[in-house]
Amino acid sequence: MTLSFNVPESNDNLFDNKSIIEMAKFNHYKTYWLASAGQRIQGTFNTKYGFIARKSDVINFSEDLLDIHLSQLLEDTLQKDNSPRKFIFVHLRGSHQPYTKGYDEVDKLALPDVEAYDLTIHHTNRTIKALYDVINKYSNNYTVIYTSDHGEIVNVGHGIGDNIDQFLIPFMFISTNQRYNCQFIESFRGPNGYLSGLMNKYILSNLLGYEIDPAILDKEKNNDRIFMPNSSVMPFLEVLNKH
Repeated sequence: MTLSFNVPESNDNLFDNKSIIEMAKFNHYKTYWLASAGQRIQGTFNTKYGFIARKSDVINFSEDLLDIHLSQLLEDTLQKDNSPRKFIFVHLRGSHQPYTKGYDEVDKLALPDVEAYDLTIHHTNRTIKALYDVINKYSNNYTVIYTSDHGEIVNVGHGIGDNIDQFLIPFMFISTNQRYNCQFIESFRGPNGYLSGLMNKYILSNLLGYEIDPAILDKEKNNDRIFMPNSSVMPFLEVLNKH
């Protein structure tokens, strides 16, 4: 739901409305989809993200399964492309099972006494830092967002029951544009004190130069809900307060 306007109750908007990638192109951004070899898109209709990714101007994959190599893929992309306005989506493998495929020797040397899942988190931290360093090397005018599409029940997985761990996810934001500061992000926080993933598409829309109807934004902020593994929709606080 970060890159499209579908909602927990329906996927219709995925097909009836422009995706964030299409909106970026309409506003004269060149769009890029970068991912590791393990995240290759098998077919346009294989997944929702595959359907959206196919709309990008450039789709490239690294040769390695590990996320750390995405920084080199990003650097290669920036070196050979001088388009003035870029919207770049980098899809990480992250901490999916099996965890042993999500880290390398550098992570093990840094944290020799931790479990495999924690090593994948360390690997993701390294990857984000490496991507940020590349961006900072090639531009002084950028906005970077990092977030996850789901959390994880460690050593179990996700998409299972109502365990809150799979619904609590990180959100990191940095911008060299003073307009897009902490107050900008805080304006999307709901009255329950949480920044919902449902806000991501509105944050991106704003960053791409689109104005958002305040009534629509307020309605969504006041209706934070979750698409559950059993295909039902539940208020976020109801799930949170069960645990």
